[in-house]
Amino acid sequence: MKDSREQIYEQLRVPKAVMKMAVPTIISQIISMVYNMADTFYIGQLGDPSQVAAVSIAAPAALLLTALANLFGIGGSGALSRALGSGESDKAAKITSFSVYASAMAAIVVSLVFFLTSGGLLTLMGADASTLEFTRKYIFWVIVLGALPNLLSLVLSHFTRADGAPKYAGYVLSAGGILNLILDPILIFDWGCGLGLSGAAIATFISNLFTLAAFIIYYVRKRGSTVVSFRPSDFTLKKEVSLDVTGTGLPSALQTLLASVSNMFLNNFAGAYGSNVVASIGIVKKLDQVPMSITIGFAQGIVPLVGYSYGKKNIKKTADIIRYTGIVTVVVSLVFTAVYELFPGSLISLFINDAATIATGIPFLRIMCISTPLMAVAFIMMTSLQASGKKTQSTILSVMRKGALDIPLMFILNAAFPLIGLAFVQPVAEGLAMIAALVFYRKFFVRSSDSAL
Repeated sequence: MKDSREQIYEQLRVPKAVMKMAVPTIISQIISMVYNMADTFYIGQLGDPSQVAAVSIAAPAALLLTALANLFGIGGSGALSRALGSGESDKAAKITSFSVYASAMAAIVVSLVFFLTSGGLLTLMGADASTLEFTRKYIFWVIVLGALPNLLSLVLSHFTRADGAPKYAGYVLSAGGILNLILDPILIFDWGCGLGLSGAAIATFISNLFTLAAFIIYYVRKRGSTVVSFRPSDFTLKKEVSLDVTGTGLPSALQTLLASVSNMFLNNFAGAYGSNVVASIGIVKKLDQVPMSITIGFAQGIVPLVGYSYGKKNIKKTADIIRYTGIVTVVVSLVFTAVYELFPGSLISLFINDAATIATGIPFLRIMCISTPLMAVAFIMMTSLQASGKKTQSTILSVMRKGALDIPLMFILNAAFPLIGLAFVQPVAEGLAMIAALVFYRKFFVRSSDSAL
């Protein structure tokens, strides 16, 4: 595995190295996104907007797990790559052991919180009389029982990429997504088990168990030849390890956590206009996630490359990696924006055959998709700053994207332009974040690489 890491990190040209690390991650992100969309798609075929809305209401809980995975997974893999780049192998083992055990403990805490306080918590998340019981059923399988396998499998996928096996990580996550796609209709519809929304949640739970088992098998087979440590003796809370991991992962974790809070606010604002509005916005968010999943795939894929190059103080190569990745993601995002502008109604109708839901969703999709290329720039830059150890700057970007700008804008724009104002929140927030991202890129990478020549 060492030779594989060195070949990718040091010998390959930037475009090839980026694609080698990013493509498996993008594929797994897309499949993961597809099976998340599949829940909405299959449940939408039941013709009940309340059940579709319940999946949207439960989304912040799933985002909470993603936030923790980013904290310990992206944070751990970024810190790990810098340690490898600077030749600190002992620290690398401690980083991975801390991340694995800390994420397991965090997952258990989340499960207990949702098990003990689900009623009030789900109401706070936007559930009402028509959606509460549906949301509770979905949360039970996906969060109460599913938090541990979900969180650990995500963290291990980050470490597997950093360990020089991005294809294996991509294959495992993709296989889990495909399994979910197969199980969904079997468990949901009457011709199968007829479990409805609960069937979708159970399918997700089973798929996460499968994914975790596949990663465990990988590390059992590779013990002794991997930089990832599961030894309890390597676990430490010393600040040079714990703060390096959590400080590196905090911007992504905070951004995802704030996205969860943002979605809660959005669901509550939308809920005032009816469950079909919540359903339509939920579908638009799913469509918006397609280009974003590609951006996330690129961003997560280059974390080890950026961290390793920056750890070796090769600032020019670091800047080249970021610039190349940013250009590719913006081009891809512009293609999706064009498609969404041209065919909004047809795309939304794939998820549900409800005229009111489709009519509400069309202007939302056309407006919100404007932010897609802006989002790509901000997200790639934020993740690159994380991997380079620029914790303060990446945190500023993450808070700007979600929380500091979009939540206040919901109050302002919804008051000024009832309902439709909510659609403009995302483009405005992402545009301002993109401007800040470009300023940081010029300051920390372009000028630094010029001065290093």
